[in-house]
Amino acid sequence: MRRATALALGFALLGALALNGCGDADDEPAAPPTETTESGVIELTIRYDDGAGDTTLGTLTCRADAQRAGGALRDAAPAAELCDRARGLADFLLAEPDRTRACTQIFGGPETARVTGTIDGREVDRRFSRTNGCEIADFTRAAGLLQP
Repeated sequence: MRRATALALGFALLGALALNGCGDADDEPAAPPTETTESGVIELTIRYDDGAGDTTLGTLTCRADAQRAGGALRDAAPAAELCDRARGLADFLLAEPDRTRACTQIFGGPETARVTGTIDGREVDRRFSRTNGCEIADFTRAAGLLQP
């Protein structure tokens, strides 16, 4: 009997702890994060190195009122199309590559690229190469922005 009472008391305490902090519908909503972001604004610089000594630089600015592509990206595609590509890759560019993934040890070429800037106020600093299967896959995924 004691054990059943102790179990019931234990479950009652767990329930009380679980409910502690659960607010009523009338509670104030949580304050938004203090970091300010510019929603929908993309400002990127892309440096591409072909591995043979030729380096190109491109810039991309995407705002609601204007899209601009400069440098090596100027003639790559219309700025609006490049902005759509960048928006489609935003989560990918902002994320760190998974360092635990298994990659084939295959060399895809000497090309490298680096994307820096901001997406919605969040910093981007992503490097790309073609030194193994995973890097080749990442490079290919972002190729619409990386190659001039």
